[in-house]
Amino acid sequence: MLKQVNYGRNETIEGSHRTLSDAVTMYAIYYSDWSEVLEELSEYYKGPEWQSTRYTIDTPSHVELMQKRNSIVRELQRLSEELKSVGIDVNLCKNIEVDEYFDQFKAV
Repeated sequence: MLKQVNYGRNETIEGSHRTLSDAVTMYAIYYSDWSEVLEELSEYYKGPEWQSTRYTIDTPSHVELMQKRNSIVRELQRLSEELKSVGIDVNLCKNIEVDEYFDQFKAV
């Protein structure tokens, strides 16, 4: 299904500092980062640190990965809102929540 977007790709999105082209590019980059952090988490969960700590979520490595994940999810949510404001509904992470538990830790 094609949808016409009446917005110049180099026009700044209202309420944003990004152009439409920039927002689409940044969304693609963050989505790629999202895929990478999921892979990193998967590898971590298979690894010895996760298993030897009896699945403790407060290990520095796990906190770092989850903070990275949260940062990416927040950016994807912001970019989704910006793109939605010009008629592009591209929220590929709409069912993903930021795990605010990890915000209490000092950034690693």
